[in-house]
Amino acid sequence: MPIRSTHRDANRRHFDRWAARYESDGVSRRLAALQQAALAELALEPGDRLLDVGCGTGAAVRAAAAITERAVGVDLSAAMIARGRELAAAIANVELLEADAEVLPFGDGSFTAVLCTTSLHHYPHGERAVAEMARVLASGGRAVIADAVTDRWMVRIADRVLRRLQRSHAGLRRSGEIEALLADAGLARPRTSWLMGGTYAIVRAAKG
Repeated sequence: MPIRSTHRDANRRHFDRWAARYESDGVSRRLAALQQAALAELALEPGDRLLDVGCGTGAAVRAAAAITERAVGVDLSAAMIARGRELAAAIANVELLEADAEVLPFGDGSFTAVLCTTSLHHYPHGERAVAEMARVLASGGRAVIADAVTDRWMVRIADRVLRRLQRSHAGLRRSGEIEALLADAGLARPRTSWLMGGTYAIVRAAKG
C-alpha cells in the first residue's frame, strides 16, 4: 500500500522546498558526512549495482557511480530528483527516479547494494519500505540503513517535538528496532555502529 496521501504530500512539500539549497546549507553538509560514513559500510566494488532510497539530490549515487556498474537513486520529491539530474548530467551510469520507498519500481534482486540514510523516519510504514529494499536486493547483497535513533534520551525528546511540529516526520526508532526491521524483511546478521555519541546508527545486514 502506498504512503498515505496526506503524509506523502507533506513529505513532498518539505523536500521540494529544500531542494534548491540541498548540499549547500549547513544541515545538508552535516547530513552528507553521515551519509558518507554509511556509504562506506557498503564497501562498494566494481560490478555492484547500488540503489539509494530517499536519495535527495543524489550525492551518494554520484559518489557510487565512480565505482559501480549501476547507481540508482529514488526520492519522493520531484524537485530533489530534478536538481539531482542537473548535478549528475555528465555521469553516464547515474539514474534518478521519483518513486515511493514503499513501492519501488524495480524487479526482485535488481541491486547488490541498497542504501537508505536519514530518511527512514519520514516513512509512516517503515516496515514496508524495508521489505521493499530487501525484495530488490540480490542474494548475497547487503543493505545499510542509517538514521538518528532514540537510544539516547535527548533524541527521544527531539522525536516527540518533531512529531508535533514537522508533518513529514513519522518517527524515529531505536537502533534495535531498525535491526529488527531488517531481520523481519529476511536479511541476516544485522549489526550496528554508532556515530554522534550514540545518537545516530548505521545498521548493516546481508541477504543470504
